[in-house]
Amino acid sequence: MKNNIKNILILNTGGGLGDSLQHLTLFNYLNENINPDKIYFFSTDGKRFWYDNILKEFAPKNLEVVKTFPMHFGFQFRDHLYAKKLINSFDFEKFDLIIDNQTRITNTLMYKRIPHKYFISPCYSYFFSKPFFLMKKPKHAILRIINYLNKLLKINESVSYNLTIPENYLAQAKKILNPKDKYVGFSITSAHRQNIKEFNFDEIFEVANYFASKDLIPIFFIDNSRPEIKNRIKESVKNCMFPEDKADKEFKNPMLVTALGSLTEFNISINNGIYHMLNYSNKKTYMFAADLSEKFKSLHQDFKIFNGKAKKMPLGKLSSSQIINFIENN
Repeated sequence: MKNNIKNILILNTGGGLGDSLQHLTLFNYLNENINPDKIYFFSTDGKRFWYDNILKEFAPKNLEVVKTFPMHFGFQFRDHLYAKKLINSFDFEKFDLIIDNQTRITNTLMYKRIPHKYFISPCYSYFFSKPFFLMKKPKHAILRIINYLNKLLKINESVSYNLTIPENYLAQAKKILNPKDKYVGFSITSAHRQNIKEFNFDEIFEVANYFASKDLIPIFFIDNSRPEIKNRIKESVKNCMFPEDKADKEFKNPMLVTALGSLTEFNISINNGIYHMLNYSNKKTYMFAADLSEKFKSLHQDFKIFNGKAKKMPLGKLSSSQIINFIENN
C-alpha cells in the first residue's frame, strides 16, 4: 500500500500553535514510514497558516499548507455542496490518502466527499475509514492515527519527536548561552493568564533560586507582553536571564526556543505553547499541568508530567519543595 501513496491530505480542526506543532510527530511518522512526495496540511486556524509563518522552520520539506479550502471547512452544512470540487485546486484527480483527525460525524461525512483512494478517520471507532479495521481508539489525538496506520502498514512504529534544529538557530543559541555555563529553562506563564494554569510565582522563584545555588543559571522564556512578570523575576531570582531578549530580530520565533531548550541541563514548563516547542529540544523537560488532557499530552519519553487535577494539587498551591521533589525524584 505505502508504495501507492504519493500525496497525503491531513485535515486538522484544531487551530492553535501547540496543536499544529503536535502534528509534526505525524509528519515524521509519514515521512519515515511512507515517504510521500507531498503532505498537504489544512488547519482551521483562522488563516494564520502557522507552518508558512512562525513555524516554517519546523516544517518538513515536503509539507504544503492548504490555503484554498474555505476557512473552518466542514463545520457548516453547505460545505458538502462543494467538497468534491476542492480537488480542482490540485494537479491530480484524487488524494492517495486523506487523514481526518477529528471525531465529528458531520465533518467526517463532508471530508470523505473529497476524492481519495484511502481515508482514515477515528470518528465512530474508524467506521468511515477505508480500508476499515475494528480496533480500540486511543484518546491521544496523534496516537489514534499512528496506531491505525501501524495496523494498516503492518508495522509497529511509535511517535517520533525527531527534529534537526537548523544550524543558524543553534549558532544563535550558543551565542546567547555561554557553553562554559550550565542552564535550567523555565516557562511559567500562560497565554490566557488563567491563574489555574500557572504556578504561584513566589514559589517557582524559590525553585529557580534553589537551582541557581547549584550553579545552574535560570533562563526564562517570557513573552514581552508580560513585563510585570519579567520585572518580578529580575527582583526575585539570582543570576537570571531572558535569552530571547538577546537574540537578533530574525531569530525571534519558536525555533529559537527549541534551540535554546536543547542547550539546557533540563527545562521546567507549565502546559502552554512553549511546552510544545520544548518537545523537540531533545532535553528532559518537567511539565506541570493544571488539568492535562490525554488527547494532547506529550508522548516524549524524556518528558515527566505532573497532572495537578489527577493528584488533586492545583498548580497555584504547589510549594517550592513539592516542585523540587517532583523534579529530583523523576
